[in-house]
Parts: sequence; structure tokens; C-alpha cells
Amino acid sequence: KMTYRSRGRSLLEVIFAVCFVTFLVGFITVLCIGNYFRAKRAQERQRQRRLAKLASYPEAGGGTGGSYEAPSATELGVQA
Repeated sequence: KMTYRSRGRSLLEVIFAVCFVTFLVGFITVLCIGNYFRAKRAQERQRQRRLAKLASYPEAGGGTGGSYEAPSATELGVQA
């Protein structure tokens, strides 16, 4: 039977290893979540800049005065 004892590890070492792995997984998770929200904010800022640019150049937005709307599939001639 292969237990932690048979491999020569003390209970303290096992507890330390579990704590270390838990910390590592938690740290990486926090980094990933933080990066996700940072990217989400950056995407929103980029969208706002794009809309502001379209509003400042109405001729580039098709003369709609900045209220840009993506063309629908039917406008593009795509049949469903």
C-alpha cells in the first residue's frame, strides 16, 4: 500500500505541500480573473473610441450622424 508515510514524508511536509499547491492554484486563478476583467474594460474603451471616431466623422458612418449600426444579414443579401 503506497501512502504518504511509506514514501518517507512527514505529515508536516504533506500539509505544507497541500498549502503550497492551494496557494499556487488560487494565485493563478486570481491572475486569470484579473486579466479577464482588464481585457473586458480595454475592449469597452476601444468600442467607445470607435463610436466617438464614427460620431466625429459622419461621412464615414454613412451619414447616420454617428449612430452606427451593423448591417443585418438581409441588407447584405444573405438569405436565411
